[in-house]
Amino acid sequence: MAAVAHSFGKSIDVYDQDIHLRTLRTLWYPTSLTFMQNLSGQGECSTLVLTEGCQLSIWDLRMREKGGCVHRIYGSVGDILYSVCESSNGSIAVGGADRTVSVYDPRRWSTVSRWMNCSKYEITRLAFSSFDSDYIYVQGVDYEVVCGHWSDGKKWFSFRGDSNWLGFNKCCDRDLIGGWCDSGSLFLADVILSSKEEDQEE
Repeated sequence: MAAVAHSFGKSIDVYDQDIHLRTLRTLWYPTSLTFMQNLSGQGECSTLVLTEGCQLSIWDLRMREKGGCVHRIYGSVGDILYSVCESSNGSIAVGGADRTVSVYDPRRWSTVSRWMNCSKYEITRLAFSSFDSDYIYVQGVDYEVVCGHWSDGKKWFSFRGDSNWLGFNKCCDRDLIGGWCDSGSLFLADVILSSKEEDQEE
C-alpha cells in the first residue's frame, strides 16, 4: 500500500497499487507519515502513523469509526512535528520544531525516551539505524546529520553537507544514507561498523 499526504488539504489518500482505497481527514496539516510494518512481525501495513501539527496520530485502515483515527498523542502547542519513523522492533520516533526526538512504544503508546536538544535547529528527518535500533539519524535544517543513542542522549558521530540539507533518506536494510543540499550537491554516507566498534557496543 501507499499513502499520499495533502498538507494544505488536511487529508491522506491511501492506495493499493493504482486503486484508491480511502481518504483520511486530519485535524492539522500533515507533515510526515509511515506505515507500521514491524510490530506484528508479519509485515502487515494496516496501521498508519503520521505527524500533523503538534500531534502524532495513529490510524487503523480497517476501522471506519472516527474516520479511522484510533489514538492521538499531543505535543507542546506550537512545536510542529516534521518527521516520524519506525524501527525494526516497532518503536516509533518523532521530531520537529522543539529539537527533541521522542520515542514511543506502540503497544501502549507510552513515551520510552526523549533525546532533547539533539539538533541545533528544527528536526526535519529521522531514520533508525539498521545496525542497532537504539541509534537514530537526525537531520536538522542546517548542514549536519547526527547519529546518536536516543535512550542515553549521546551523540555517536555526525557528518555534514556543503550547505543546508533539503532532505535525506536511508536504505531499509543498511546504513547507506543519501542526501541532497541547497547547493544542488548530492552526498552518500555508507556507515560500516568495525569489529572493534561492535565489541565496544557490546
